[in-house]
Parts: sequence; structure tokens; C-alpha cells
Amino acid sequence: MRKDSLIIVYLFSTAFLIRVVNVSNVCLYPDEWSYWINANRILANNWLPTAEVVKYTPPLLAYLGAVITVLFGGELSNLRMISIILGSLTVPFLYLFGKTIYDRATGLLSALFLCFSAFHCLWSRIFMLESLTLFLITVFLYFFWQSQRSEGRKCTAYAIIAGAMLGLAIGAKYLPFFLVPAVLLYVLWTERFSFKALLDKRIILIFIFAFLFFLPVLICLYYTGVGLDPIYYHAVERFEDKAITERTLEIPLSELVGTSIKKGVEVLTWGNQVLIPPWKDLFFVSGLLLLLIAVFFYLPSLLKKEKEGSFFLISLIMLLLLLLNCAAYKHYLIYFLPFFFVMISHIVIKSFEKLRKDKSYKKITKIFIISLSAIMLFSSFIVGVTSPYWDEGEYSWAKDAVEYIKCDATNSGYDKPVLIGWITIWKIIDYSIDLNAFNAHNTLILKRTRSKYYVDLEKIDMVKPEYLIVGEDHYNVFFDENVKKKIFEDYKIISYAETYPQKCYIFKRKSQQPLELRGVLPLDGKNGELSQDVFKRSVPDVMKIGRVYTALVHVKNTGNSRTTFTCVVNSDEYTVFISVEDTQELTLDKGSSRILKFKIVPLKEYVGELPITVDLYAKYEENETYRKVDSSTDYVYLIKK
Repeated sequence: MRKDSLIIVYLFSTAFLIRVVNVSNVCLYPDEWSYWINANRILANNWLPTAEVVKYTPPLLAYLGAVITVLFGGELSNLRMISIILGSLTVPFLYLFGKTIYDRATGLLSALFLCFSAFHCLWSRIFMLESLTLFLITVFLYFFWQSQRSEGRKCTAYAIIAGAMLGLAIGAKYLPFFLVPAVLLYVLWTERFSFKALLDKRIILIFIFAFLFFLPVLICLYYTGVGLDPIYYHAVERFEDKAITERTLEIPLSELVGTSIKKGVEVLTWGNQVLIPPWKDLFFVSGLLLLLIAVFFYLPSLLKKEKEGSFFLISLIMLLLLLLNCAAYKHYLIYFLPFFFVMISHIVIKSFEKLRKDKSYKKITKIFIISLSAIMLFSSFIVGVTSPYWDEGEYSWAKDAVEYIKCDATNSGYDKPVLIGWITIWKIIDYSIDLNAFNAHNTLILKRTRSKYYVDLEKIDMVKPEYLIVGEDHYNVFFDENVKKKIFEDYKIISYAETYPQKCYIFKRKSQQPLELRGVLPLDGKNGELSQDVFKRSVPDVMKIGRVYTALVHVKNTGNSRTTFTCVVNSDEYTVFISVEDTQELTLDKGSSRILKFKIVPLKEYVGELPITVDLYAKYEENETYRKVDSSTDYVYLIKK
């Protein structure tokens, strides 16, 4: 017991130190921004769930993020600590699982593989569902196997905890539902399809408590009026939707097998590009061969209905069947890591044990397997330990592009805010602008119709951004010959950012137009005003992190015709969250007025003058564009815990 405690402490400490270093180096992921906003929505709604939070994913991570925001502040680095801690805890729990199902050596080796996995390190530093869900799955695996090998009260307790972990895992992300058919099929397969085995008290307790711990998600869905739509989508619609890009079932079988193996090896050898060429190739080949060895080694165990081997392969088959019907997102493959690392560790330990007993030709096989695992573990150690310094995630191109533009704008002598046009998920660009303290704004240059997206050339011509950032994939899709002709009349390519694993073009406008002349349109008798006094009295000078404040915006139509207005309250969105669910657009008759309410939630400590600004725009009907007609600003001087 003392030895296990020391191993657990060492494993967690090592994993944590690797994952916590330079956590802010990882660029913002699009989905990460969504979960960040959901945490703020929970706070803005006084801890009650909203439809916007639960309509796509369960709210567990959002609630954890809200708690961290109140306790420590809502900076992204604080929220990422959730993933760092849970990802680090996954490592010792994998040790316990490997030790329980096989032995201590297997558990320790599998934990070391996961500890130094650069792919797991990356996803343990991102505020998304993967770290949380993988942790809950690994804890479930440990307690499930404890329930299978124990008797009496311990068996009951282990089954209850396993069920709770399964329910929480599915309640964190619907994908772990693959474990439900995996457990059922495992029991039937190893008990030679005796359906009485499903009535085992341990199995019944697991599913009862899994349902009880998943029940809060169902309550949230019905409370918000969303119903079972998200579950139905993940269970049925996503497998029927022909519009899902890269849908794996549409790929020919031969290509599918090859692509799946390639992506699996990429996950196992993530970061091999930082190694020198011979070593890099050796790392990749060792990952490929070990993946194939694991499958062929365990196949006889499955056919013989051995419990350990059957459990691993049945679980992986259920997972792969689920992933085959989903969009081919590489990070979904992270869920096969606990299974694979225990499998290959067991093979290596067995090879060590049999090395002296086997005949000479069999010794070669054992030595070969041990050598491959040594190459993989040592290579993983090198890339894993150094990953905080080189792995900035898959959106590092956005940061590099913004840094390049900032340098170019400085050299060009810009003394006014720079406008950047973008054709990708905008918060990636916006967050990079904020991190670089760059005096710039950004605007979307992509327009959507019912059937497709296309580059909005009219908007580009009207607002005339100084720079455009276009990902290489988007350039190939959206820049047809007509778009290229129009763009290259006014812009030139000044950089082609080749950062791993994405690339992007940076365009610069050939001639600049003063900022105040962009998009100015006649008002045609339309005008409106804001009540400065009402707004400023509603914004307190001192705020507290996590508390909800309400900004009152009094809008009056002072024009000579019925007018549609849009009201926008904005501030530094990384310091305060302003809910956008409230009504922003309103139509007023001549002389009429209305008061709008906007929720404001402080996210982190602040001392100084933080502007909270409300802008009023009037709609110009002919071309459905807007012009600012009034504005009001008040200041928050202190945000405290």
C-alpha cells in the first residue's frame, strides 16, 4: 500500500509538472471558446442552465468552469487548470487499472506511456471535454475491474462507484456511451451468451447508478426546454447527416483502414516532427508496429473468451464502430489510449518474463517487441517533456499571423486601430490580438446563404480592412477565380505562414483609406439616441467576480420615420462577460422609446478604468447595412474577488 501511494504521488507530480508549464502557449481552440462562454452563461443565469449551454453538449464542464471563475477568476489559464489536474490524475488511475487487471509492472509501464504522451499532454492543457471525459472513463475502468474481481461488500461498493463514473462520463460527453454495449457484450461473450449473467448484481448496480448520475443532464435538458434533441442528434441524426464533412463511412474500406491506422499512429507518436529524421522515422515505425502487434496478440484471447483480452478488444471495437459513424476528428482517438497502453505494456512485461524460457528464435521476437517499446517510451519521454515549449496546438498559425501583422503595422507607421479581415473562427484571431496587446479589430469577410458560404466582396470593399488572414484550406475552397481577381486588385500576399500543422496567407491592402471614411452611409432621416444618465447609473464603479450586474440601455427614436435599431454593449470580453442572449435588435416608431437589459459578469480582478460601452446602430433598409448613431461609455474602476 505504501509503495502504491508513493508511485501514485510520483506519477501525478510528474504528469502535472509536464502539463502545467507554459499552459498559455497553447493557442485558443474554437470549441474551447464555446465552453468558456458556456461557463460565463451559467454565471449570468445565476447558476441555472440555459438552452444555449445544453443544446450541443452536457453542462458538466461549464459548471466546473463557472466554479473556477468564481474561486480563482475566469482567465483561460485558470480554466485550463481543470484539464491539467484531471489529465494528470488520469495517469495514476491508469496505473491502478493496469495493476488491477494484470500486475504492478504493467500498470506502471502503461502509466508512463500516458504520462509522456505528447498528444495527451496537449489535450490536458485545453479547456475542452477530452481531459475530463478520459479521466472519468479511466476511473470507471479501474472500479469496474475491481468489481469483477472482488466479492461481498467491496464488490458492491466498487460496482456503485463504477456506475457513478460511467454516468458522469456520459454526462460529460455522450461519446462514452460506447462503454454500455461494451460491458453488456463483454459479459455475454465471456459467459458464453448466458443472459442470466446480465442479472448479476454488480452489472445491475453499475447501470442503475450510471442512470442516476446521468439523470441531472436529463433534468437540465427538460428544464431548458431542449428535451432529448441533443441525445437524439448524437444517437441517430449525426449518423444520418450526409453533410457531415469527412464522414468516414463514405470512404472506401481500403482507404478507411489505412487512414485509421495512420491517424492512430499519429496520435501515438504526436510530436515526432521535433526529432531528427532517422529518430523521427524510427518513432513512427515503432508506433505502427506496436499497434499491429497489440491487435494480433489479443485476438486469440478474444477467440478463447478470456476475460482480460475480451474486455479490451470488445471495448475498442465498440469505440471504433462509434467513431466510424462520426466526423473524423483526430482528438476522438484519445479515448483508445488507456486501452492500448495497458495492452502493449502487458505484452512487453510478458515478453520480459518469457525471454529466458523461450527458444532462440522466439527470443528474437521478444527482444524485437521490447526494443520497439523502449524506442517508443524514450521518444515519448523526449517529445512529452519538451512539449510545453514547442506544442502550441493546431491553431498556432493564428498567433503567428497576428504577430506578423503587428510587426508589419508597426513598421508601416500605423497610429490608428488596424482592421483585420478573417475567414475562419473569429475568436482564434481575436484572442491572439488580445494576447499580443495589438491595437486592432477584426471583421468576418465570409457571408452565408442558405446553400453555401462565400467571400463577402461587398463588405471588403465597404470596410476596406488593412489586412486579411486566410487559412490555406479556406483559400482553396472559397477563393475562386472571380474572388482572386477582385482581391488581388486591392491586396497583395505579404506572408505565407507555414506553421505546424496548419498554414495561412496574409494579405495587405495596397492603398489605405482613413478609418473614419469606412462604410459611411447616409441616414435617410433615421436617427436615435441613448440616455447617457440611465446607462451610467446602471453600471457600478466596483464589481465582484462571478456576480451578475444589469446594464440598462434606454433607446429613443429621434428620427422622422419608423426605424430598426441594433444595440451592442461591449467591453474587454476577457475581463467581463456580457450576455448576448438578451434582445439587441428593436424596431421603434417615431418618438417612441424602450429600455433594454444586458447582463454583465466580471471574470477576473481588475484595477484601473475599464470602459463599458454601448453603441446604437440604425438600419439602412435599402442595403440592410447599419450606421452608428449614438454611443455611451461608463467605467468600472475595480473588480475584486
